[in-house]
Amino acid sequence: MSTDSERKPVPVSLPSELVEELDTLVEEGVFSSRSDAIRYGARLVIREEKQHQRLHERADDRAEDDIRERMERKRES
Repeated sequence: MSTDSERKPVPVSLPSELVEELDTLVEEGVFSSRSDAIRYGARLVIREEKQHQRLHERADDRAEDDIRERMERKRES
């Protein structure tokens, strides 16, 4: 995790309902602040996107392997 000196402010506007839900999580002690909750959410989005990209890469690799195998079998026939 980055230190305070490495952080950059990112102003965001959120629907009031979402802010209320964030405030409830802070009040319940799930997060220490709205910023903490939003940082957590940002990390989740990035992690999910990376996983999504890896899944697509693996699927592409499998598809390429399948095509190579089929072309090789066709040449051998």
